[in-house]
Amino acid sequence: MEKSKASTKSSTLFVASLEKGLRVLKAFGQKQDGYNMSNLSLAEIAAACNLDNSAAQRFTNTLVELGYLEKNPRTKRYRPSVNLMDLSYSYLLCDPLVETAMPILIEVSRKHNTSINLGVLQGCDIIYSARIPHEKVPYAATIPGRRVPAFCTSGGIAILSHMPDDYIDSVLHISDQKKYTDWTITETEEIRARIKLARSNGYDLSFQQLEPGEISTAAPILDSQGIPIAAVQIPVYMPTWTVESASKEIAPIVVDVANTITRALRSHPNLV
Repeated sequence: MEKSKASTKSSTLFVASLEKGLRVLKAFGQKQDGYNMSNLSLAEIAAACNLDNSAAQRFTNTLVELGYLEKNPRTKRYRPSVNLMDLSYSYLLCDPLVETAMPILIEVSRKHNTSINLGVLQGCDIIYSARIPHEKVPYAATIPGRRVPAFCTSGGIAILSHMPDDYIDSVLHISDQKKYTDWTITETEEIRARIKLARSNGYDLSFQQLEPGEISTAAPILDSQGIPIAAVQIPVYMPTWTVESASKEIAPIVVDVANTITRALRSHPNLV
């Protein structure tokens, strides 16, 4: 669980200006009223980051000079620079989980002709750290780094199913349990029931919880102490698939892949 902003900011080592600069970078790629905020004016950055225009201008100018933002000389709007990929590259290169899981995910995708994703829990969200796309899905759904709510996604439910009840309570408490589709389960007790079922089954299968037409199945990857550190997730789509066929054919694959990665991680030199 991430520290709250209040507890983090109470530290004498906390650098508020750095936090504000990172807040500017995080504004890009967010969604507001269904609009993908990837190309922003100075006023839009200020509003998204809760900064006054003067502060927003200082931070954006600094990030442009450092090469992390680009400014269109004609429109005066800002967008992320390719240099930001250096940060993503550093993470993916140094993460033993992605290093271990990637060849396994690639092989399973090839063998079963399917998309497959690796997600980690961060606060109340799942962040996809590795994705092997196959089917024709929206571009945003193929990119590592996408953040989705844990409370209604199969990866989130699968990870929470191996967490203690007080941890589950804390995640649900900070979750924005809103409807993403007509089928999204938002009632806390129903979410708890899903978590309990996933704990019993060893996987979660979600029906149109985040995207219409999507049936998503996920199973947890566990560390040597049995603590979930990630989830393997495979999405399939209606009408080709049904809940029954996904449960019969996809669930065993997901569980097997998660168990394979769990075993492989325990021999990783950086985790032994």
